[in-house]
Amino acid sequence: MTSKERVLKALNHKEPDKVPAHMNATKWVVKKLKNTLQVQSDKDLLEALHIDVYDMRGIDLHTGIVPRYAGPENEFFPENWGGSICSFWRIKEFENKTIAGWTLDMKPPPLSSVTEINECKKFKWPSCEWFDFSALSKQLEKWYDFSIMATGGSVFQHITYLRGMDKLMIDMATNPKIANYFFDKFTDFYHEYYKRIFELSGEKIDVFALADDFGMQNNLLISPQMFDNYVVPRLKKMINLAHDYNIYFLLHSCGNIKTLIPRFIELGVDILDPVQPESMDPVEIKKEFGDHICLRGGISVQNILTHGSIQDVKDETKRVIDYMAPGGGYILSPGHPVLQDEVPVENIIAMYETAYEYGFY
Repeated sequence: MTSKERVLKALNHKEPDKVPAHMNATKWVVKKLKNTLQVQSDKDLLEALHIDVYDMRGIDLHTGIVPRYAGPENEFFPENWGGSICSFWRIKEFENKTIAGWTLDMKPPPLSSVTEINECKKFKWPSCEWFDFSALSKQLEKWYDFSIMATGGSVFQHITYLRGMDKLMIDMATNPKIANYFFDKFTDFYHEYYKRIFELSGEKIDVFALADDFGMQNNLLISPQMFDNYVVPRLKKMINLAHDYNIYFLLHSCGNIKTLIPRFIELGVDILDPVQPESMDPVEIKKEFGDHICLRGGISVQNILTHGSIQDVKDETKRVIDYMAPGGGYILSPGHPVLQDEVPVENIIAMYETAYEYGFY
């Protein structure tokens, strides 16, 4: 069974030959994994770890297969641009050395101080006319046996990068006119951007993923009413886009978003990621919702992968597989989807090797 076949069978709530697996990680983690496993290319690394999904933005979300930038001269789109979403919104990224290792952080939100829509209109908003999508389909051919996932869109979280979380929250509560302006700008751009990708390459793409954190560790970031007012119409538009091209729709949200899961299912979300175990019990989520939505994630990063022993990782991986794998509908992945520099590579390798050895049906 190829990786593509394996993932598609799991997404149809059927049991493939083994549990499929997915990984994203920072460039520092990718480098350490390649050195440890003595491989050179991203494809070699994914194969060595028995991973089934290829993210079009690359493992590190910055060095993937993306449209060629062909717009006006723009410092945010270097010649080797590989999919960083910060480029769209003119946000600087910088490398930061912390006590936990290297991280990639962002400069302050560029539009945090605006108070009127007229000020927002002066911003150099991205245009899909800046991009040449024609080579994507050909470039994806070498990944034919992987399940290909298109990522990078957002209808909520990315707005906070441009506006600021605090300011957007205030807008949503007190100034819906400017809040809706931001929501529409982001949704309309991403909808057209991915529509052009799917028109030319959709037959090769299995999953379309949006990253929108609606949860904190123990509760929602926004109320269900705010979710319905601002998010639902835009989210539904993106879900419909995926389904129009027979592509599965994945919604990423960290935190405790259990209250919203029935709404996600009603809207047509096919896959929920990452089922963060520090916020929600993956076993309970599988029991309650597993017949209606596929799940990805569930392996604790905050506790087990970062601070546990290799044996702890193996035991937890087996435990999660035991509960999540039956009946299909599960893709193994960390409970935070982008592995950071603080996670020991030995634990990462132990998780994926255990999933391969133990994950056969």
